[in-house]
Amino acid sequence: MAISTTSLSGLTIKRMDHLGLVSGMCRELGIAKMIDAVIPKNNEHKVTHGEAFVAMLLNGLGFHSRTLHMFADFFADKPTERLIGPGVQAKHLNDDVLGRCLDALYEADVSSLYQVMAERVVDTLGLASNAVHLDITSFHVDGEYAVDEQDSETKRIELVKGYSRDHRPELNQVILELICENQAGIPVYMQALSGNTNDQKAFAEVTRHHIQCLKAAQQCRYFVADAALYTEESITALATQNQLFISRVPMTIKDARQHVSNVTEA
Repeated sequence: MAISTTSLSGLTIKRMDHLGLVSGMCRELGIAKMIDAVIPKNNEHKVTHGEAFVAMLLNGLGFHSRTLHMFADFFADKPTERLIGPGVQAKHLNDDVLGRCLDALYEADVSSLYQVMAERVVDTLGLASNAVHLDITSFHVDGEYAVDEQDSETKRIELVKGYSRDHRPELNQVILELICENQAGIPVYMQALSGNTNDQKAFAEVTRHHIQCLKAAQQCRYFVADAALYTEESITALATQNQLFISRVPMTIKDARQHVSNVTEA
């Protein structure tokens, strides 16, 4: 799709393509307003953090292999004022604006901010879910990443070797933990973790700190996860919060192995 605009030099063609749909949904859900409410800019600016965030969404769904300083080139032939906001031009979307937005998102806690936004999205779309599903996966990364032993107290994630789910154990990896609602599969919680994170410990952390607010927001009856959820710590946390759950008893437990071995074919 393309739209035409008039200028002093005549007719100008701007390409919108599929990004008009993405921009329209961002506007309907109030994505930029949600971001600006949490991390407002206090000084004079051409682009708010919310608008920069929407620009990154549009860029990610347009292409995802360019560096930050190439954003202006991506938006050069697109109607930025219609896609992002009044007064926003391609030249305003520079690496400084985007970098400051990413820094502000990090300081605000990306996972907590995402959870608030996801709850608003699910509510706006009217998705009445009765269960949420927790799972964890890994992505390998290229390059060498040294671990700074003196900086182990920070909350940063580490790109290190671990259990590789995409069958590249020789490479460093990063882990992504997601909780999705069961109607449209929209993630309602997201957390990036170090590549050597233990699934059971990660699941236990979620059940201790996030189930209560998820239960209140999503009004979900069941919490669903794989066998990594079946630990004393996780089950105790779920019971304390009166949360029903569905999982699988791991075969590392003797009683489970015995029951399975006693099953006969019909």
